[in-house]
Amino acid sequence: FLYLSPLGEKISGKALNSCFEYMERVNGGNGITRIENVCEEELKFFPEDKYSFVKKYDEYCYCRNDIVGLKGNKLKSKRHAYNQFVKKHSFRYAPYEKSMKEECDRLYDIWADDKRKKSSDDIYLHMIDENRTVHSLALEYFEELSLAGRVVFVGDEIKAYSLGYEISKDVFCVLFEITDVKIDGISVFIFREFCNDAILKKYKLINVMDDFCMENVKETKMSFRPTKMIPSYIIKKSEQ
Repeated sequence: FLYLSPLGEKISGKALNSCFEYMERVNGGNGITRIENVCEEELKFFPEDKYSFVKKYDEYCYCRNDIVGLKGNKLKSKRHAYNQFVKKHSFRYAPYEKSMKEECDRLYDIWADDKRKKSSDDIYLHMIDENRTVHSLALEYFEELSLAGRVVFVGDEIKAYSLGYEISKDVFCVLFEITDVKIDGISVFIFREFCNDAILKKYKLINVMDDFCMENVKETKMSFRPTKMIPSYIIKKSEQ
């Protein structure tokens, strides 16, 4: 299936036909061919005579200024984690470059090994394995996909990376974030720094997508106190 709609300002019928034809060849007509994480604004590109849609899960959106400021009691623990990371580590926040891909791939493997040890959920474990390929492709083709990427070095090693893209003139989506789980506060640090990055300052909202109906993911995303929840949809071809 397609994890996101075809990227670009407009979604053409030709692009959609190509995507569905490819997925149907791979899937062999077993009914799983679909596009996920389609936002309401994109539904207009899917004619009702050709496509059907169902509501998926709500996506978490934060006010960018709230994440940058980390102010108030509601974000006190995040502010503490951020400050502790800054105090304890020699670090460098930098734009992602393709020469960093191999090191980011290794970081994903380290992160994935830790997650596998802590979970027995078959769906979650399967997603970890599938996303290894997705992340690697995004890191390889980030320029062609118009993805913005940032990394955090601790000492001389990359210990966090994040990639995202523009959804609309007001909304930026943080698509991936992987960190060394042994380093306290680094996940808050890269999220806050990415939101404060010069290339994101024009956006009002930061979308971090859904929680996959997983309680641990939900808990983490709720802990940043979302400003609002935005519905997303799954698109399939209408049955003829």
